[in-house]
Amino acid sequence: MKPYTLLLGLLFVGCSPSHMAVEASLSLIENQVVAMQEERDPELAKQAIPSNLKMLEGLLKHDPENARILVNLAEGFCGYAFSFLEDTEPERASSLYARGRDYAARATTIMTGREKWKDLSLNEWSRALNEVKTSHQSALFWMGQCWGNWLTQNLDSVEAFSDIPRLEKLMNKVHDLNPSFHYAGPHLFLGAFYGGRSKLLGGKPEKSLYHFKKALELTENKYLLARLIFAKTYAVQNQNRELFEVQLQAILQAPNDLFPEQELANQVARKKATKLLERIDELF
Repeated sequence: MKPYTLLLGLLFVGCSPSHMAVEASLSLIENQVVAMQEERDPELAKQAIPSNLKMLEGLLKHDPENARILVNLAEGFCGYAFSFLEDTEPERASSLYARGRDYAARATTIMTGREKWKDLSLNEWSRALNEVKTSHQSALFWMGQCWGNWLTQNLDSVEAFSDIPRLEKLMNKVHDLNPSFHYAGPHLFLGAFYGGRSKLLGGKPEKSLYHFKKALELTENKYLLARLIFAKTYAVQNQNRELFEVQLQAILQAPNDLFPEQELANQVARKKATKLLERIDELF
């Protein structure tokens, strides 16, 4: 046997044809995800994304322990629900947020090697988070992001309010691992988390303002969803009409090529900013 033939044989020991096919297909789908993030037409994306998600779920059936697939599904369902359903079909958005959260929770179990995350006491939850590593951040972040968005859609639920302390500890840990992850996503999440509630319900406007400023700084004001969520949460909760208008007008006046790799997110921000501005007298 030639040396390179032996090497190839060793490389593929333990890799079933099904697993290899899944990995090859996953790389193609991840390239499609990148292309989708660069899309300028939100309506085209809205129609295309569901088929990509179903393809990923099909791949998952062949390789149910694949954390890459699980994280991609969590991100996909969360992003789709936020971008296209939350404002018009809140119940459906809530369902997809829960679905994304469950996928991310499965990825967290696989990546951390800790079988039990559900039903931990708050102290046990804190100890479990102390053991996570930066390599686990993608699963943890999307679990928190989907969870937080689900909570926002279910504020009348006792279960949702009981989840708040765990969610806060989770996303502060994600922030500590790497605050720049996913376009300053931990800062953006914590800005909304602390800024979207009154002080009576646990809001912390000073912390919120800090996190939003850091999110804008780290993304060089290019990621327009940061401005949108700043206006929608902190500005409305603190009844700062001027800040609300400044942030939303900055979105609408931003050039289309401001952030090419996140063009879809920026186009979604523009659409949502227009609708929010139409409600200004209702909100203030």
